[in-house]
Amino acid sequence: MWARLRRCGSYLPDELVRRTRARTGPEQQGATVMPDSTPTPAARLTELPKPVFADERATLYLGDAVELLPLLPEGSIDALVTDPPYGLSFNGQAWDDASGFRESLSHIDTSEMSAPEVFETWCTAWAAGALHALKPGAYVAAFGGARTWHRMVRGIENAGFEIRDQIAWLHTTGMPKSMDLSHAIDKHQGMQRTDRVVQTTDHDGVLGATRTVLSKGTPVTEDAQRWEGWGTALRPAFEPIIIARKPPEGNLVRNVLRHGVGGINIDDGRFADGRWPTNVAFDAGQADALDVLTGTWQGESLSRKFPIFRFDHKPSTLERPRAFGVSHTTVKPLALMRWLVTLVAPPHGVVLEPFAGSGATVEAAVSDGYRVLCFEKNASYVPLVQSRLDR
Repeated sequence: MWARLRRCGSYLPDELVRRTRARTGPEQQGATVMPDSTPTPAARLTELPKPVFADERATLYLGDAVELLPLLPEGSIDALVTDPPYGLSFNGQAWDDASGFRESLSHIDTSEMSAPEVFETWCTAWAAGALHALKPGAYVAAFGGARTWHRMVRGIENAGFEIRDQIAWLHTTGMPKSMDLSHAIDKHQGMQRTDRVVQTTDHDGVLGATRTVLSKGTPVTEDAQRWEGWGTALRPAFEPIIIARKPPEGNLVRNVLRHGVGGINIDDGRFADGRWPTNVAFDAGQADALDVLTGTWQGESLSRKFPIFRFDHKPSTLERPRAFGVSHTTVKPLALMRWLVTLVAPPHGVVLEPFAGSGATVEAAVSDGYRVLCFEKNASYVPLVQSRLDR
């Protein structure tokens, strides 16, 4: 199925509809024909809606990126930098879950797809729209999740992009999402741990209600004792950043001269006394840990050989804005976003962010003199983007 997706371009969703339906018919001779239970999709937009915000720096549209990206003028965007959903069902949010992706793919029959397949199809759909909007040779920098980034890479490649590199962003703020197998076994066998202490909060925080295990308690059953100390996941400490490029038109040098894109801004992406940009980046905590473990090398700390960006587990209001009681659950450091924009976008170029969220990419690009075009599906996040631009 995926071998032919490269040719689909910005019309990928409709093409997938035709292929998906083709798998279910024509019906075999003599078979009972069942009525089509697929809901009729809503009419699709034929032109961009009126922006909810627009000035000389940025334009923000409220809507679904899968639907809006193909409506942009073809070959009009210089670079795409984005922190999209990872397909991890983060904190039960629909925008990061197969149910939300299916809403964006209403013109495709996804009923027989697994959740990972839906996520990959969704990545292909938005990437196909991005391929249409970007200039030949333009770059994409997109964050992914450690467990699902391979699906994103496949989706972006299926849409027609070249995968050029991956930047590993190492940080110390990840929270393990692991099942305590020993406790789960006790619960499965109907036993309670009387000395287990769990603290719950239901305040209006970024993550909503939370639970913190202060004391795991003593295993009750023999099986639970045998599995004490076992879990199901490691603590996340890195996020991959996919670096992809729309294929240039013929010779790369001619493409750069004609379209003004196609290269990476090495000199402006240098760090620490002019070092060449690397495909590994640290937050300060990981850098300090590296130096403790390795000491010095060739007369300096090893971490100086990599770019370092401060990232706080509980960001300040500058990093995580709040408006009308709403804040975004996933934000990236402004310095990191500025570095990525600098690497892939030509000076004063047009940067596309299809998943604006709290507006970190928008603020990073605008602060360095780029023009930004962005989409956001959730209306409650629009004030967050505007608050960044109002600073």
